[in-house]
Amino acid sequence: MPQIEFTNYVPTNGFVSVSSRYSNAEIIYWGPLRKITFTTYKKRTYPYNSTDKFTIIPPGMEYRPDKMSSSVYGISDFWWKILEANNMNDVYDFKAGVNVRLPDLML
Repeated sequence: MPQIEFTNYVPTNGFVSVSSRYSNAEIIYWGPLRKITFTTYKKRTYPYNSTDKFTIIPPGMEYRPDKMSSSVYGISDFWWKILEANNMNDVYDFKAGVNVRLPDLML
């Protein structure tokens, strides 16, 4: 069984940006070689809100939730939040013609 050693490292101090899904994760050493990694990320749910927006994925953004994030939020880093809000597991679920919910990230 792999050994896990918890650290006091802060993910946003040189590991990931504040917009990363791992910004609140714990950083650990894993295994006998003490490889540095993050604890398992757990998807969150995004309750529906009256300020959510809906759109149909255009052909130019197929498989590119990062482009949708940049267009809607002004930053490409929130692509993973769009996937989570729409219960998508992979960018390959992000297909042209699909109606998607764009959650209000201020909530």
